[in-house]
Amino acid sequence: MNEEDSPVAGSTTLVVEPHSQGHRLYYSRLLIDKCQARGDHVAILTTQTAVESAEWRVHIGDRTPTIVLNQLNKFALSDIATVSDNLGASLTIVPDADGYLLSAFRGDWTGAGNLNMLVMRSDVQPGPPLSWSRPAKTLVKRSLILGSGMRSRIRVFVLRSPLVRRRRPLHWVPDPVTLECTSQEIVAMRKRLDSDLYWFGVFGAITPRKHLPLVIEAMLDQPGTGLLIAGFVDPAVADAIAPLIAIFVSNGGQVIQLSGTITDAEFDSAIGAVDCVIAAHSNEGPSGVVAKAAASGRRLILAGAQSLRRDAAYLGEQATWSPLRIEDLRRAVQHARRLPAPAEPVELGAGHFLETLTWR
Repeated sequence: MNEEDSPVAGSTTLVVEPHSQGHRLYYSRLLIDKCQARGDHVAILTTQTAVESAEWRVHIGDRTPTIVLNQLNKFALSDIATVSDNLGASLTIVPDADGYLLSAFRGDWTGAGNLNMLVMRSDVQPGPPLSWSRPAKTLVKRSLILGSGMRSRIRVFVLRSPLVRRRRPLHWVPDPVTLECTSQEIVAMRKRLDSDLYWFGVFGAITPRKHLPLVIEAMLDQPGTGLLIAGFVDPAVADAIAPLIAIFVSNGGQVIQLSGTITDAEFDSAIGAVDCVIAAHSNEGPSGVVAKAAASGRRLILAGAQSLRRDAAYLGEQATWSPLRIEDLRRAVQHARRLPAPAEPVELGAGHFLETLTWR
């Protein structure tokens, strides 16, 4: 639906996001801007912890004076419905809705107006090897997605990588891709890197599922390389990589960490500054970092998840997929260094995501 087609311009839209980690407040900011641009009054339902976070200052801070701020400690669907009803919202958007599927399926939405839910992952995440329960759990989750979307005044969308096409019956929406940096900011970031080295980069919220120790192990015997790490590093991961970084540096490598909460411009310029982005995930689902790297024209090494394998197939010569094994990943690193920079970046955006999630 186009903005000019909206029958209720000027009404209230409620965006629900209790958490500050990862992509969450970035999505909220995009949705706030989209709804305000079409003339909506916008409210956000969140927590005091999120408001006090560094991520809030980066993504939402300068927009706070223009939105209605609501805070709760409990975030059951019934609690969200009460706030929606009190505001008289014509639309409530939950951009991280996996945890609400059962309540929505039971028909618990009693709020004002419609409820648009975005499910982050259609599949249940991998468990122990050879676990029989994952396919069964995924089938149940997908049934809940479909059943919830059949309830009155509820629409359920599922996030997909913008680099692949997915088939119905699920209603897929591509991960939004925006680049907040200028070419000058990329050049400035590149100047912080030793020009004599080939630079790899690992980005985002780096939990154990991002396999950073394995990445560093694959680089240990690669002279003339640097590693840029940008984003939050889980303390357990930081402990695991410390001795590996020491070995890597002693072998002539360099490591730069942009730690803590960095601005969108710094994050995006860091992606654009490295020679090759490595995403080694056991998480199934779309990766915003991979999409940003593709749009920035960076070479990519993708490892692990089958969703990343699909991304690599779409990207063709720009990306290489590898199993999550040290020898395979080492060969991918060696191969990437021999290749020229990709010819043309992929053109991506956020339009489809925003039009779908804000549809009344």
